Amino acid sequence: CMAAVFCLRTFADTEKQREDIGLADASGFFLSADGVAVTNYHSIDKANLAVATLVTGETYPVEQVLYYDLEADIAILKVSRTSLEGETTSAFACLEAAAEDELRVGDTVYAIGSPLGLGLAFTSGIVTATGRVVENYRYPCIMNSADISQGSSGGALMNVYGREVRVTTGAYA
Repeated sequence: CMAAVFCLRTFADTEKQREDIGLADASGFFLSADGVAVTNYHSIDKANLAVATLVTGETYPVEQVLYYDLEADIAILKVSRTSLEGETTSAFACLEAAAEDELRVGDTVYAIGSPLGLGLAFTSGIVTATGRVVENYRYPCIMNSADISQGSSGGALMNVYGREVRVTTGAYA
C-alpha cells in the first residue's frame, strides 16, 4: 500500500520550486493507475504548483486539480506519468476503496502519510467511533487512534485488507 501513497509538496511558483521553498507538505494517494489522486483541499490551497514524491523517491508534477470541495476538504488531482527526472511510468499503484459497511468500532486501521514532511510513515490504531459529528467538518468523521500529524493530511486510512476507508484530514492535540 505504501507505493500508492505519496508525499505532496506545494509551491507558490516555479522560482520557489527551484529554491525548494514550499508552501506546505502534505500527503495524497492514487485512486487509479493513470495518476488520478486525492488529497485534502487545505493541502493545496494557495498553491500554484505541486509535486508528488513516491516511496521510491521518484517525483512527479501535479498536472491539474480535477475537482475540489472546500466544505468536504477534498481535492482530486491529476499527477503526470512523466517524472521530473524524465522517466515515464506505465501505471501508478493505487488503493481500492472499501465498502461503507466494512468498518466498525474496534476494527484495526492503518494510516499512511508524511508526518511533518519527513517522508512516508505507517501507523496503526483502532476505530474508536464511526459517524462522529465534529464541528467544522461537513461529513461525519471516523475517529481512530492511529498517529496522524501535520503533513499527514491527505493520506490514506486503510482497513486490514489494505482498502482505503477515508482520507486522513485532522488530528486533535
